[in-house]
Amino acid sequence: MASDSNVEKAKDALEDGADAVETAAQATADKVSRAAQRAKDTASDALDDGSDVLENALLCAKDVIRQHPIASVTVVAAVAYLWGRIRG
Repeated sequence: MASDSNVEKAKDALEDGADAVETAAQATADKVSRAAQRAKDTASDALDDGSDVLENALLCAKDVIRQHPIASVTVVAAVAYLWGRIRG
């Protein structure tokens, strides 16, 4: 009978341990899920900010080209010439 009591105690201890592991695993999964969501949100915000910066730069470039079309063509020609000389 003492061995039955020890077996029951061992079963209870194993069940308690399994419950503790399950609780810890769930808590860890929740933390990882929240961290992944924060990383996704941060990356999305950075992409949006970069996209906005690029869009603003293109708008500014269009305005400069419209205000100074001859100078813009001259600059492009000079850059193309230099690029051609560098490349070979």
